[in-house]
Amino acid sequence: MEAAKVIAKDLGFFLTHSSTKSNDGEKYPRIYLHCHRGYKNNTYVPDPDKKGRSNTKSLKDGCRFRVRLVGLREDKTWMIDGVKDNHNPGQFCGFHNHALELYPEGHTQRNAFTNEELKDMKEMEWARVAPRKMMQTINQKYGTHHNKRQFYNMTANIRIERLSGMTPLDWTLHHAREMGYYIGYKRDDDRHLTHLFLAHPESVRMLSAWYHVILIDSTYKTNKYKRPLVQVIGVTPVKRNFNIGFAMMEGETTDSYVWLLRELQNMLGDRIPNAILTDKEGGLVAAIPQVFTKSAHLLCIWHIKRNIEAKMMDLGIPQEVARGVVHGSWKKVMEATTPHAMIEEWENFKNGFWGRNSKLIEYLDRECLEHKEKWACAYTNNIFHIGNTSTNRVESAHSTLKAWLNTSTGGVNTLFLSWHASIGGQVIEIRKELETCRTKTFKGAYGPPYGVIRGSVSLYALELMFVEGKKTPSECDCVIGRTHGLPCSCRINSFKGAGDHFQITHLAPFWSTLDYANPHDARRFEENDANDLQIFHDLVAEVCRCGPSAVRAAKVALMSQLYPEEEGLREPRVSTKAKGWPPKRENARDPSWHEHAAARQGRRSTRRKTSTSDVTGLY
Repeated sequence: MEAAKVIAKDLGFFLTHSSTKSNDGEKYPRIYLHCHRGYKNNTYVPDPDKKGRSNTKSLKDGCRFRVRLVGLREDKTWMIDGVKDNHNPGQFCGFHNHALELYPEGHTQRNAFTNEELKDMKEMEWARVAPRKMMQTINQKYGTHHNKRQFYNMTANIRIERLSGMTPLDWTLHHAREMGYYIGYKRDDDRHLTHLFLAHPESVRMLSAWYHVILIDSTYKTNKYKRPLVQVIGVTPVKRNFNIGFAMMEGETTDSYVWLLRELQNMLGDRIPNAILTDKEGGLVAAIPQVFTKSAHLLCIWHIKRNIEAKMMDLGIPQEVARGVVHGSWKKVMEATTPHAMIEEWENFKNGFWGRNSKLIEYLDRECLEHKEKWACAYTNNIFHIGNTSTNRVESAHSTLKAWLNTSTGGVNTLFLSWHASIGGQVIEIRKELETCRTKTFKGAYGPPYGVIRGSVSLYALELMFVEGKKTPSECDCVIGRTHGLPCSCRINSFKGAGDHFQITHLAPFWSTLDYANPHDARRFEENDANDLQIFHDLVAEVCRCGPSAVRAAKVALMSQLYPEEEGLREPRVSTKAKGWPPKRENARDPSWHEHAAARQGRRSTRRKTSTSDVTGLY
């Protein structure tokens, strides 16, 4: 039968098994095959007047071609024979009523996936390769003509097969626990998941070493539940960021952010970040002082600049002029090095041309100057932020994650797989850079004062020190010592003049932590970790003394935390009031306020051209 199908395929059509007849009293068994475009009952003809959908497509057109295979038991061979047409006496069903195959790409029977192709597809799907890229790889490797729809259908089947009957949420929690992820979650009274936080085990180790600066921001269009996804990002001494974890929350409320920060605090233990950098999200801004009371909270200067541009454009000021003001006179306010100098620059701004615009001054005073301690260089230059004054690292992480997702309507399992895949490459790059710092030497670091610390600190730190050392004593403002924990220009030049060498202790420990599994300050927290473990053991002993009922209650509480899928945890409800989820936009980013303002001004400018000659030079 397979041989007959192969012959038919070479001739340009396909055969389908119709029936087999092999009674005990018969001498020759028979297998009937018919054309794949015919019907099992060849007398059936579709009724054109029958009600139903008229826009569907079908291969079936009533082709009456049939053959039979007759088995010869004497010599164990088979013979292909024709089948008589009952409706046309004396004739055989040996003719097709349709054209034979011309292009193999349009026939699924010819393009069925082989076992080798399926194996490669499963590996690529696990690596989050898009179906369109799978098609290019498989067709080129095996010389096949599979179409795009086949790859999309097969990848969907692979995902269903991977779940093995589990719900996407249960599968995610099960595999995250097996991989050693840190898991935190909340659920409502109906056991629907409301909050979920996951952190890769390597991210937990990196956070224990590089906890000094943390960036937090949310994004949308990443899941079918239409929930915000919050990414938490850390900074490494090799000028790379690392993903600490991600959280899918019910909404961007203060309570949700407090829960997220509590989970982050559990991961940190007794470690306290020096700075937490965010945009001006109201819920997040209100939550940080409730959890990290000793950490400095900084606001993204990029968002502040863009919001001022948007406000000026809403007031009818051309975009080019608004941008010039932000990067001109307002930049002087932001970059003033002392509070007194900042007040002077602000007074100059108000006394200048733009001081006549009362609405602009009121906006700057209310929305910006009120929080000047969180963004102005006069205040942030006293905080150890390692040069991070904007959330561009988190915005980059959003873009990277969405590139791995390939969809904006995936479940929690798709989100988890994409996150896991993105972490793997990130860890490799960070380890490569760390090893480079130990094995390669910065050319400008030969001799004093860098000779001793070469190979023990980050190359990026040496580059910063080398640039700082080129400043003259009059240009030194000693800011880099407070913001980066590195020697300033005057100190570097004094070491050069004396021929002395810097020691590792002259730099912040952050720059010499090139082994995140064994950070320099680990001993500071070992005793506290041991105390937490001892407290836990004491609690277990106390519960055991309280009797079976207390043991049972504690067991249920621990089981629900460690094995949530056994509690019948249900997937999150789909949010009906999702921020930034207009139809037909897939995973494209929603325009920000300043982009909306620019679009509105563009529509106005098409009606009336605005001249900028009268405001030239007022930046």
